[in-house]
Amino acid sequence: MLTAHRKDSISTFKSAGAPLSILAISFGLSLFTIAYKRALDPLFGGASTKKYLNHVVHACTMLAVLLPKPAICQALLVLGTLVQIVPHSTYWVSVHAGRYGNPIAGPLVTHILVLAPVTFLSASLVMRINPYLAIVVLAANALRPRLIAEVIGHSFSLDAQKDYIFLLLGVLLYAAWAWVKRNTANKSASGMRKDSGVVIFIRRYFPLIIPAAFILFPSLRSPSLSASQTFPYHSAAYPLRILYSQESLTGVVVVGELLDAPKGSAPDALHSLRYLRVSHSLLGGVWTGDMVDTIGNSPPQTDEFGTPIGDSIYSAFVLQEAVRLINDISRCQDSSCGNALIIGVGTGIAADALARHGVTTTLVEIDPAVYNAARRFFGLRHPGDDKVFLEDARDWLDKRVATQPISSVSTRKFDIVIHDCFSGGGVPKQLFSLEFWDQLKTTMTSRGVVAINFVGKLGSKSSQAVVTTLLKAFGRCRAFHDALDSIPDQRFQDEYMNMVFFCSISPSPLTFRAPIEDDYLNSHLRHFVLSSLEKREIPISKIRNTRVRSKEAEETFVLTDKNNKLDEWQRDDALEHWKIMRKVLPDVIWETF
Repeated sequence: MLTAHRKDSISTFKSAGAPLSILAISFGLSLFTIAYKRALDPLFGGASTKKYLNHVVHACTMLAVLLPKPAICQALLVLGTLVQIVPHSTYWVSVHAGRYGNPIAGPLVTHILVLAPVTFLSASLVMRINPYLAIVVLAANALRPRLIAEVIGHSFSLDAQKDYIFLLLGVLLYAAWAWVKRNTANKSASGMRKDSGVVIFIRRYFPLIIPAAFILFPSLRSPSLSASQTFPYHSAAYPLRILYSQESLTGVVVVGELLDAPKGSAPDALHSLRYLRVSHSLLGGVWTGDMVDTIGNSPPQTDEFGTPIGDSIYSAFVLQEAVRLINDISRCQDSSCGNALIIGVGTGIAADALARHGVTTTLVEIDPAVYNAARRFFGLRHPGDDKVFLEDARDWLDKRVATQPISSVSTRKFDIVIHDCFSGGGVPKQLFSLEFWDQLKTTMTSRGVVAINFVGKLGSKSSQAVVTTLLKAFGRCRAFHDALDSIPDQRFQDEYMNMVFFCSISPSPLTFRAPIEDDYLNSHLRHFVLSSLEKREIPISKIRNTRVRSKEAEETFVLTDKNNKLDEWQRDDALEHWKIMRKVLPDVIWETF
């Protein structure tokens, strides 16, 4: 009799339309995988998360083809439950896996424990419905996984609402289970014992019970703060306060504060700092509390709420400000101190400094939540609605070049460009191609200078490609590091460091004037960095080694829109960046978002 019931459930699904059912399940699995990856990114970053994700999906799909399949009703019920608890299972498994400090093993363990069961059951389900059609659909999905779901998810920003995706998919799976169960019961033999009222009630309303519980009881929702917490949030286990957490376009955007040093910690333990992170990438931060110090005890900068904030915790953002010193580019003339473009706002350290120097600034930032955080918590002043563009820099540049002709007298060009798009262990390849730099040059004055932030190893292919492309586009560049101490020559090739490249389209040599007191803006860090530029220079020859001397090799390392391997070359760097970040800040910082 049980076998007959199973046959009835299978025929029920087939009668509903096998092709549509299989496509719906395959699409749901693709959407689930996108949301799952998004949930994992804050703890492992994009490179670590993606490394073995497709391998696990394909392996589980193959197992579903070869191994015995569970009944449709059982698969639907288990799938619905697994999908509903994914926010918790993903978070807690990845938290404990991440504490071992391995950016490869950690996400792989999470994939096996969380993603694999959902993938196996979904593939088994479509095999139950129609094995021949299922194999065709699964094979097509393997050739270009998640293509349709990626397009729809990007178009409607569904990836920024991952918890709602899990909730929706769970409701649909429960509803499918109840529908199949009801149809199976209707076709049962008349002589069989009828279900009790309780069983009928559960079968009828179960699709609504679990989702309602997730909505009514916050403790059942996602453990991430952006889903259910009010701010500020104080950690009970660590002197940590979260001021802001929001799901956004580029990931979860978090502003947190390390308060006093933990009891029993080392004397040099980090404390009294505010940071901005997006997923597993630290975009910057400032010192707070008793770490706020200014030259001559002048009044410090404040955030939107009047809280004093100090110097940047990273020297790189101050190093970018040295662009003002090149050929005296920001010398004030006719009540104007130059025109600047900032691509990638971050915490707004460099953007705010230029504004304080009287430089007119235009800001381009892809993530509105990052810009809002910089305004509220890091003292970034608003340059005016017509000077802020919250969109992809490549799209913005395309539109500017297309709508404002180069010959237009009314189009004011930029004397200064600061380009800082590093996040998550890498940079977006489309913002480092030769075509991008060529377009950017058309928006710059004849003496314009661009400062480009890049993080990596000097001996890496990604560093060589960036430098080779910049020299191809601009002709002359100089490079500087932001380390507090000098770096021995033997460590240059293997040292993971933050570099700022200064390039210009002007035929004049790139020379830096000596900084004066006004350049420091009463900042000890600015005084330290800007007055020691000569000690920070990295000879371009140390980056452009023998690999790129031949013409053929140079063509390999020139990044273009059609030939750009920057993502591939940055993968190993991103894994190392993850390890470094885990050492810079304690685990609890990365686990609280």
